[in-house]
Amino acid sequence: MRIDANHWLEGVKRDELTGGSNMPIRRFLVIHFTSGASGQSSINFWKTPAAKGASAHLVIERDGTVIQCRPFNRTCGHAGKSRWKGFDGLNSCSIGIELANAGDNAKLAARWSKLPLVKAKHKNGGPIQEWEAYPEAQVKSCEEVAKALVARYKLDDVIGHEDIAPMRKNDPGPALDMGKLRVACGFPEQITK
Repeated sequence: MRIDANHWLEGVKRDELTGGSNMPIRRFLVIHFTSGASGQSSINFWKTPAAKGASAHLVIERDGTVIQCRPFNRTCGHAGKSRWKGFDGLNSCSIGIELANAGDNAKLAARWSKLPLVKAKHKNGGPIQEWEAYPEAQVKSCEEVAKALVARYKLDDVIGHEDIAPMRKNDPGPALDMGKLRVACGFPEQITK
């Protein structure tokens, strides 16, 4: 997977969201789930005033289709109030990937996925819940994109939204093996602050 001089992935679908600020330095890659139906439905929502600026650089559909919404040298509103390794407000220095996934909404997950739900407790606490599983094709695409981003931008870490905003976010949740993704990108399996 290659990133061109204009900070776009080559060979992926584009559904451009205008806006964002200049982001000359990228430090982190943040993984999310959409909490919704398809990835395209999330992109369509981001184009409305109701989204209040929410967006991400990339969306990966359940079938592994990658959609880029903004070049990697522009900010997106994916991290919100967040903190990681001394940085506050990670929208200014991170790339966001949204995985089409219902998260802990078991009813929505049953509607959009043929995979069995994952029963697990979130690492940040709470009861055992049912979570939508991530399809192999989606995980493979996420890994390929993440490795390309880490290599191109020499990123300092690959983390979940749940790591940078643990009091308010639970994505990507326990159904995604973040340790495996981190190792594939050259980081230790365990996330440390």
